[in-house]
Amino acid sequence: MSASGKSVSRRWLYIPFIIAGIILFAYFMLWRFGANEMEKAVHAWVGDQRAAGLTVDHGEIKKSGFPFFLRVIIDDPAIASGNEWRWRGETLALDALPYNLNKLIFSPGGEQEFAVNGSGEWQGRADDFRASIANDETRGWAFALTLGDAAMTRIADGASLNVQVLILDLAPAVEDQTTLTLNLAGENIRVIENDAEFVLDSIKTSIALTQTQYLSLPAAADSWRNAGGALKIGGFESVIGDAVFNAHGEIELDAFNYPSGNVNADIKNPAAIVNALGAAGVITMEDAEAAGAGLTLMALTSGGKISAPVELTDGVAMIGGVKIADLTPVQ
Repeated sequence: MSASGKSVSRRWLYIPFIIAGIILFAYFMLWRFGANEMEKAVHAWVGDQRAAGLTVDHGEIKKSGFPFFLRVIIDDPAIASGNEWRWRGETLALDALPYNLNKLIFSPGGEQEFAVNGSGEWQGRADDFRASIANDETRGWAFALTLGDAAMTRIADGASLNVQVLILDLAPAVEDQTTLTLNLAGENIRVIENDAEFVLDSIKTSIALTQTQYLSLPAAADSWRNAGGALKIGGFESVIGDAVFNAHGEIELDAFNYPSGNVNADIKNPAAIVNALGAAGVITMEDAEAAGAGLTLMALTSGGKISAPVELTDGVAMIGGVKIADLTPVQ
C-alpha cells in the first residue's frame, strides 16, 4: 500500500470522533438553551406572582446538571401571601430533561419554614421532598408529590408533625377536566400536640372533586354548591393500630355549607377510630368516649365489625345514631 493510501485510511479513523464531537457540541448547546429557558421562566414566574399580589424573594440562581439533566438551583427562596401563608427554604432545585421541558421537578432542600394563618409557624426538613408538574396528553396536566422522612415542629409550643411516607398525584379527570382526581397514600403519620399523640399508621384514598371551575369565584362554597359540586370518594382506607376504617360515597354541601351526605363504611375496632378523632380535636374526648362505647357494643353484635353508612347531616357525622364528629362549614 502506498504512503498516500495509508494517509487516507487514517483520516477515515477520525470521522467517528468528529461526528461524536459535533453531536456532543449540539447537545451542549441544547442543554444551554434549555437551562437559559428555565432561568427565564423562573424570572417570569416571579414577576407574575408579584403582579398577583404575592411576595416573592430569592437569592442567587445557578444552573447545573450537564449532561444528564437541566437543573436550576435557587438560593433562599421565599413566597408569601400577606398574612394568610408563607414559605421559606434554604434552596429550591428545578430539574428537567434537556430535550423535554414539559415536566418540571421541584425539590426544596435544607431547613424550611412555613406558616398558615391559624396554624402557627413551623420549621423542619425532609430527607425526600419532590414535587412535579407535567403536561399530559389526555388530562391536560398532572401534579405529583413525594414526601419522605419529614419532621416539622411548631415554633410556639413545640407541637410536632412527622411523616414517614406521603405520596399523592392530582390531575383533571380524562372524561371531564373540570373534575379533579386525587390519589394519596401515606404511612406512619404522627402528630404530637399538648401531650396528646395521634398516629395514623397508613392511609389510602382515591377521590374526585367535581365542578372545580366554580372554586375560584367569590363566595366559592356557595357557587360550588349551587353548581351541584360533589366530593366523590371512590375508596378510602385508614389504619390506626388494629383499627381499620374503609369508606366510599359522595359528599355535598347543605344550605349552610356543612358537609352533607351518606358514606358507606366498614369499621373494625371503632373505639380506636373515635378516640383518634378525639385526640385530633374533631370531637371532644368526652363525646369520643361515649361514641367508642356505643360503637363497640354495635360491633360486638355484628361480629366485631360495623358495616353502616356515616350520615353527615346538620353539622355532625353519625353512625347508627352515634355522633362521631362535629363538622365545620366550608368557607
